[in-house]
Amino acid sequence: MPEDRAFDDTGRPAWLEPVRRRIAGWLESSAGADWVVAVSGGGDSVCLLRVLHRLAPELNLRLSVAHLDHGVRGEQARDDARFVEDLAGSLGLPFDLGNWRPTRAGHFEVDARTARYAWLREIAKARGASFVAVGHTRDDQAETIIHRILRGSGPRGLAGIPPRRALGPAVALVRPLLDVTRREIRDELVRLNQTCREDPTNDDVSHTRARIRHELLPRLAAEYNPQIVAALGRLGTLAAAEREALDSLIRPIESAAVRSIDPDRIVLDRRALVAHSPFVIAEIVRRAWLAVGWPEMAMTAGRWQRIAERIKEGRPSVIHIGEGVALRVDADVILLERDREPAPLDSISPVALEAPGAVDVAWAGGRLTAEIVNNASSYDETIDFDRVVFPLIVRPPAPGDLFAPLGMSGRRVPLRNLLRACRVPPSHRRAVPLLCDQSGILWVVPHRIADRVKTTERTTRRLGLRWEQKA
Repeated sequence: MPEDRAFDDTGRPAWLEPVRRRIAGWLESSAGADWVVAVSGGGDSVCLLRVLHRLAPELNLRLSVAHLDHGVRGEQARDDARFVEDLAGSLGLPFDLGNWRPTRAGHFEVDARTARYAWLREIAKARGASFVAVGHTRDDQAETIIHRILRGSGPRGLAGIPPRRALGPAVALVRPLLDVTRREIRDELVRLNQTCREDPTNDDVSHTRARIRHELLPRLAAEYNPQIVAALGRLGTLAAAEREALDSLIRPIESAAVRSIDPDRIVLDRRALVAHSPFVIAEIVRRAWLAVGWPEMAMTAGRWQRIAERIKEGRPSVIHIGEGVALRVDADVILLERDREPAPLDSISPVALEAPGAVDVAWAGGRLTAEIVNNASSYDETIDFDRVVFPLIVRPPAPGDLFAPLGMSGRRVPLRNLLRACRVPPSHRRAVPLLCDQSGILWVVPHRIADRVKTTERTTRRLGLRWEQKA
């Protein structure tokens, strides 16, 4: 059973005092006490609002409520907005409603998240707020960490969701309930006799995150550690503390090693790096990479380490390391240059994929696996086996490609729009692997599956898909 922290002597839930202390600490470093509370209508954000409203007199908080309609659930979404507006009114709080509509095909979750935080930043600016509060919980933290573990994250990823980060100039995004479990939140809502509205798409196990929540974590709790959520939370806290300590140690090395950084070129002093471990070298290369804004999409922890090992060896060479970047190693200098020209199509040709089976896709630098599965947790995506029109091929994009992505109810859109929405650099779009059957594109690897092969309650056989990018 999850840990039960019960109530304190005042009848308040025991977890409320640590939340109060965390908020008080944030207020000490800020000149303002105006807060925008992002409320979707779900239990977590509704509880967050009730908690902040309860603490407001004690901490002198000035609250307003913000709700963004994402425009994909019709009347249900409008009911959510009315519910949140009524709740804000019952608490005597100002209310802001925003409307966002998807304008291009792509990874809806990524686009919606970007739009949501951009809108919240504008609301905070308009209201003069120093904080935007969102309702992430300890369970969200556990799901994030285990998702990153499954994807092979390095130590940075194990830190999970930060309790506080910058959202904009003088505005912080904060998560006051990050140490509170979802069960504790539900118990508090029952105690308050407070209703909420849950989004049914959160239970759609065709998404990896939902499978982690509803299948993997419950199994880990039942068979291995009943306190798995708390254990993963502690892992995140320790990883974040270690990351902060490591940052302070690496800064002087970074200052000595980085000679110059330009939009298309990074120059490093190998002599300042070679005495350090591959881990430190990889971290400094990664920092420089991010400083120039190069995409990190395909850069796994293993790939960073292999780059560091090549630098450490010092053997003169030039290798292509992904995201259009070439690494040149000389005795004294490390040069990373990004090629912005489109990849030539001469060497790109379709390859056949037997299912079950796997195939190396040389022109995309990876390996694609397709297997009939019962447990989908170790795969990037799962699709309905019986909706696939075999045989399968893996091919590059072609001019005029259309695709009906998951969530678009079969409506086809230009593939180029989806690749743009997924932030695939123009130089890489011509070599994105497409898994296709005889009816068209099944999976834009690794971004989105087709709506026509999504799994449902009627699915009897699942095809698990996994893409492994090679260094």
